[in-house]
Amino acid sequence: MFRFWKLTLEVSEEARSFVSDFLLGLDSVGVAEDIQEEKGIIQVSAYFSKDMDLNPLMESLSNYTNFLEKNLPGIRVGNTNVQEIDRSSWEVWKQELKTVRAGKRVVIRPPWEEYVAKDDEIVVEINPSMAFGTGHHETTRLCIQAIEEVTQNDRVEHVLDVGCGSGILSISAVKLGAGEALGFDPDPVAINEARKNLERNFVFRGVRLFCGYVESVKGKFDLIVVNISAEVLYLIRNELKSRLKKGGKLVASGTPYSRRDEVVRGLEKVGFILDRELRDGEWIALIFSVDKKAI
Repeated sequence: MFRFWKLTLEVSEEARSFVSDFLLGLDSVGVAEDIQEEKGIIQVSAYFSKDMDLNPLMESLSNYTNFLEKNLPGIRVGNTNVQEIDRSSWEVWKQELKTVRAGKRVVIRPPWEEYVAKDDEIVVEINPSMAFGTGHHETTRLCIQAIEEVTQNDRVEHVLDVGCGSGILSISAVKLGAGEALGFDPDPVAINEARKNLERNFVFRGVRLFCGYVESVKGKFDLIVVNISAEVLYLIRNELKSRLKKGGKLVASGTPYSRRDEVVRGLEKVGFILDRELRDGEWIALIFSVDKKAI
């Protein structure tokens, strides 16, 4: 019998990406987000094998959300609901993940949908199973739009993908003409899934991956892409600056427009200069260069 556990939480906008990323790292077979506009909340649902023991998972989730609520502003996590679902419910969830346009040229499709590229379109196939980054979230689409702009206007040989998740940004960058990309993520589940996506898109020779942190990255890059929270971005801003080539670009997304000024000020303090910003709803992507005097 084809059955799954469906675990659903009601969270605030500020908690959305934190909770989704955490659930993706707990061996879920998929995570979906549903905006409940009338309630002003977001429902995050994760799907797990019926054979999985949810007790240790629920304990880890509780500890994590308690930590978030105590240490980060605006984080609210409501009750957790668990239900058993069958194949028909699972198929409904899959149907929500359709082919989506992520930029002027890049189209993201799941493995179960067909899409024939038109003109100069680039198709990226991503399996939305156990790693963040399917192309459906605004921040991912904004990053890809920014990558399109940078690769079109500048010569990009080396790309660094910080917190690569599913590998979607590295894959898109190489398909858009970058020489090579290096992606890393502290989550081994994400790295394993990203490697599978490299094979799906036939770019395994153009993208290198490792499980770890930015401190382990050697060399400098023409383009650095980060789709992470403002808090993490602030912590690693000096590490990012030291790895950006003269004339290179930093694309930073993952924070809502309401925190734009905070992010810009934080990066400007260490020598970044805001070149351009892109916006999709309440989310933004910021494109920075570096003050030559700060390199």
